[in-house]
Amino acid sequence: MNSLFKIIIKFLFIILILNNNLFAQNKTRIVAKVGSEIVTSFELENKIKTTLLLAGEELSQKNINSIKNLSMTTLINLKLKREELKKYDLKYDHFERTKNHLRMVSTKLNTNTNELENLFTKNKIDFNEYLSEIKTEFSWQNLIYQIYAKKIDIDEKQVLKELNSVVKEQKSIEEFNLSEIELNFVNLDEKNRIIDEVKMHIDKYGFDKSANKYSVSNTSLDGGKLGWTNSNSLSKSIYQAIREIDVGEYTLITSSNNVLFLKLNSKRYKENLNNLDTEKLKSSIINKQKTDLLNMYSNTHLSLKKNNTLIEIK
Repeated sequence: MNSLFKIIIKFLFIILILNNNLFAQNKTRIVAKVGSEIVTSFELENKIKTTLLLAGEELSQKNINSIKNLSMTTLINLKLKREELKKYDLKYDHFERTKNHLRMVSTKLNTNTNELENLFTKNKIDFNEYLSEIKTEFSWQNLIYQIYAKKIDIDEKQVLKELNSVVKEQKSIEEFNLSEIELNFVNLDEKNRIIDEVKMHIDKYGFDKSANKYSVSNTSLDGGKLGWTNSNSLSKSIYQAIREIDVGEYTLITSSNNVLFLKLNSKRYKENLNNLDTEKLKSSIINKQKTDLLNMYSNTHLSLKKNNTLIEIK
């Protein structure tokens, strides 16, 4: 009897090991190959859970299905960035930027930075994966700046000349309060599907929550809020698109691999231009134009990298 009991125990032990191995294999199952990088089922699951947590939505099958493809696209872009970063010897710890980012995330989730990791653990989300992702994004931004900063040539004298002309002629300056949702996509079919999906989500839950859930921009945590933007700092195409919508509405601006939803929250006119600090306004306009150009270079660089990389989705 004692011998039979030992056999049963050994059998159960073997079964337990096999189940654990199967579970581990499932967690590390490769779901995509991106050049020399891979995306595992564990990473995809973690990304979906993280997105839903930050968007304040429950972990339901419906919500999982709604962002699965988008999460995969985001991870593919992340792997492309990591592979590209390997070419450069960038040494950044991003300590302050990471700390500020986590503080913002904590505030959004009504907690503090000390409890944030516990919140992730409670929801069975790997906090270190999330940290690694945001640090990759910071490194990518640094790389883009390092490569393209010298190519950004904004005529500061011309900006100031135009501002002085507006003041001299006593014209009012138009300002817009905007929010954004920035999306990336792999192909045309996915582009159309994502646009339709985000539109339905906006109609049901509002622009802010849709930005939390879908936007790949750094503004996503703050509901996509861009704040007040001077009309002079906008490109002609964006300015024209904003002028054609009413307050509370949004418009779409598309490019080869990017979709931008822009919502007009409110608008105003600066009438008393005699007291206008033109130097301060000039700096604001120039910084906005530089940021827009860097974002354009970032999207272009990533698009070129994607076109020259073998991507296999399992």
